[in-house]
Amino acid sequence: MKNKYEVRDSSEQLIFSCNDFIECYDFVGTSGYYWYAFIGMSEQNVNLIIDEEKYSIKNDQFADRFYGEFTVQKIIKSHDVLYAGLYFSGGMYERGALALLRTASELEERVWLDMKGDLKLIYLSASYLKNGFPRTSDKDTVVIEGKYIQDYYAFFCELGHAFLGNFGYMGWNLPGVSDLLIDVARKDRTINIIWKDSDLSFKAIENTVPEGYQSISSDIVVELKEHCNVILE
Repeated sequence: MKNKYEVRDSSEQLIFSCNDFIECYDFVGTSGYYWYAFIGMSEQNVNLIIDEEKYSIKNDQFADRFYGEFTVQKIIKSHDVLYAGLYFSGGMYERGALALLRTASELEERVWLDMKGDLKLIYLSASYLKNGFPRTSDKDTVVIEGKYIQDYYAFFCELGHAFLGNFGYMGWNLPGVSDLLIDVARKDRTINIIWKDSDLSFKAIENTVPEGYQSISSDIVVELKEHCNVILE
């Protein structure tokens, strides 16, 4: 069986590979890093440098879309399992995305409705890992159900769902949406976007825009109209 995950140092030297990478629940409540488990390691005597060395992890699932850089804060070794406190930086991975995808087949559509606030970033990260960036869309009409947009991040979840179905990804911020619409909304046809309950959506978005963000509902509509025919209901 081919190992799914590879861990390399900053010089791209392979340190070890493993069969699985598990997000662990944090009982300690540490600040700045979280615990993970590397399962079925290729090397038993691994010496990771604490805090100073930056490592990267990737795998052969999700078409190599899972990639992250991290530093190691603490280590606990147990048989063929290595438990490590890791601090991730950069990349599209959000902690919890892998766990969400493990149960994705058992979940109802629009699972983000049970996620509060920026926890929806976990769903968006999982959507990217599962399906990547869209390049085309066969739909001539896309329906955004405004009743499912309870806050700012819910808009991006619903937009991906409207275009591509469950775990569809259309970006997690407005610049990302713009970049993807350039590919999806081809010049040879017009995509109609029907946004139902738009007034309720606008209020929910406006009331929950993250601090420091400039993207508001009017900017979103302008961006969508740049690429599609938008009908507000």
